[in-house]
Amino acid sequence: MRRGRLKGPLGSHDRPASALTFRLVLAVFGATVLLVGAVLAAVWARSAPLTIVLTSGFLAACLNVYWVSRRRRYER
Repeated sequence: MRRGRLKGPLGSHDRPASALTFRLVLAVFGATVLLVGAVLAAVWARSAPLTIVLTSGFLAACLNVYWVSRRRRYER
């Protein structure tokens, strides 16, 4: 493994592309699914425990989206 700062554009031989963009897409998709599930649990099923669980999952997914986006920004 090389030491020091890597040179070259992202995706080149000197600086390979990471999977953070794909992780960001998956995180946004997961947050969207959890948000839709929470709304449906509140409106259609009228289940308070399910709504609380899905809303908590949505908030955790939003934290994950933020964390992955910060790592992507730091990597650039």
